[in-house]
Amino acid sequence: MRNITVLTVFFSAFVVALGQASASPQKSQSAQATDEQIQAELSKTAAATIAWEKSTTPGIKAEVQLLKKDQVDGKPVMQYRVKLSGAPRNKLYSLIAWPITVSQPVTMMEGLAIAADGTVGCPPDSTKNCARRMKGAELKLTYTPGIGEIYRHALVSEDHQSRIFFSIVPAPMIETDKSCSVEVIRLSPRFELAVIHGKGFTPGELLSFHTQSYQEVNDKQPKVDPSGDFWAVLTPFVKARTMGTTQVTVKSKNCAPQLSFEWGSE
Repeated sequence: MRNITVLTVFFSAFVVALGQASASPQKSQSAQATDEQIQAELSKTAAATIAWEKSTTPGIKAEVQLLKKDQVDGKPVMQYRVKLSGAPRNKLYSLIAWPITVSQPVTMMEGLAIAADGTVGCPPDSTKNCARRMKGAELKLTYTPGIGEIYRHALVSEDHQSRIFFSIVPAPMIETDKSCSVEVIRLSPRFELAVIHGKGFTPGELLSFHTQSYQEVNDKQPKVDPSGDFWAVLTPFVKARTMGTTQVTVKSKNCAPQLSFEWGSE
């Protein structure tokens, strides 16, 4: 199981380079080096996602609440609000977003404030750029999610001393067995990169983690962390295939959740 030339948008330069690289051994070595660099970037993206919420300033918590769920042109549309506890209310905050379609987090707006009830919004007297979009209104996050797609956000104070990281998977892919669960989280538009999150396992236990895409099989033994969770990174694309299905099975002494997901489809 490996990445092929169909990757996310920010790796398009590699696609071109790889297509031109077969003429000589020297060029092939160059393409291989680029492939290794891409694998390293994918690993960084996965690691940053796994650690995302852990980067929150101690003592601050974010609760994401579903406000509305609808259908538009046959697609789900979901709207959320954010409520904070423990965050200083005498500061202004910037909203950071990291969609799965871009390689780095980006600043969406500045000048947000925390209300007495913990909700986040743009003050009615704001002169910051949030006033151009939602002056005097509460921040509401609206998504048209893909299955398993994660939306990563952060609120960072102007002095950078208060940071709140939170994420949402509006349409999760989760399977359970007894007290255990396994979830696949999409980190790129066509599932070129994904992470598996397991919960409810025995802390310290070595698990049997098995994945298969076509004839490509991978077996690992991840160790469960003290909270009963484990994480694994997948790049499910198979050479010479543009779409397929990956089966994931996790076995412990007490449970064996399993799921499958399709990759490559639009």
